[in-house]
Amino acid sequence: MPASLSVVPRLGLTLGDPAGIGPEVMLAALAQTDASRRARVRLFTTEGLVPWLTGLLAEHGLALARSPHGPGLELVVLDPSGRPDAAPCPGEASAAGRWQAFRAIDALVEDAISGGLDVMVTGPVTKGIFDHLTPRPPGQTEFLAGRMGAERFAMLLAGPQLRVVPVTTHVPLRQVADLLSTAGIYAAASAAAADLRRWFGIAAPRLAVCGLNPHAGEGGRVGHEEATVIAPAVALLRAEGVDAVGPLPADALFHQALSGRWDVVICMFHDQALGPLKTAHFGDALNMTCGLPIPRLSPDHGTAFELAGRGQADPGSCVAALQRALHIGVLRRQRTIDGASDA
Repeated sequence: MPASLSVVPRLGLTLGDPAGIGPEVMLAALAQTDASRRARVRLFTTEGLVPWLTGLLAEHGLALARSPHGPGLELVVLDPSGRPDAAPCPGEASAAGRWQAFRAIDALVEDAISGGLDVMVTGPVTKGIFDHLTPRPPGQTEFLAGRMGAERFAMLLAGPQLRVVPVTTHVPLRQVADLLSTAGIYAAASAAAADLRRWFGIAAPRLAVCGLNPHAGEGGRVGHEEATVIAPAVALLRAEGVDAVGPLPADALFHQALSGRWDVVICMFHDQALGPLKTAHFGDALNMTCGLPIPRLSPDHGTAFELAGRGQADPGSCVAALQRALHIGVLRRQRTIDGASDA
């Protein structure tokens, strides 16, 4: 689609913790894709990081847009609000870096809420960036969902062949059974199904819902959650016309999903989802928060401080996130022009 002012999508971008691998992989991905040539990419940063970031942009062959309109890369420079603001030392986490990362995502979501963005792309952070908030959100997914008033949301991890949704995320394994609920499974699965229709072009998504226990509970011999918690959620989904099946034994269904039988696997806990995904798509999967009024994409990995500044970090996941964000942004702008909704 030829770029013009009316159809150029507006992408908001954060680099994550400046001492982690986020800056190098996100900017490498920008250089490897045509995102800044087809979209207006607004990169959020604090004032004290501008000299460092300007040098990093030059290293990646990235130039700022000369025009305030049309496609190109634009810096959104934030007031440090009296907090310490210093250039990062790669691999060394700091309170200043956590604050810089928080300021960027906080401004990003404000811009999205005010209508300034079509898509958000966020870099990797540590959970500590939210330590000053009460209640403290578990991560960026929950922070964004709370700020944007999303009633149903889910973390979707997507590679070329496999997509997974963990119903519970960063919680101790011993707490998973107590945290699972029929309502929670239904909310995550329905949010994922809706966004697979909206943004992945899958008209009737096929959902496989994992059991929690070995052999999906084996008829109650190895646990009761399948019958009392998971099966009722599947029944609710099917009552709404969603093609959902389960609970199914998790040890077999990922092979079926990789073979194309399912469009997404709904998993009960973090490693049930992320283990198979990263085995199949360690370097080319993306993370998407389903259910938000403004879509959000990110790489599927963390800050990896031990790799920062060494030139060893793989930008593949960021490339996948940016490419999907650009696709979604174009869709949203076209729908706006056509007077259609995102539903």
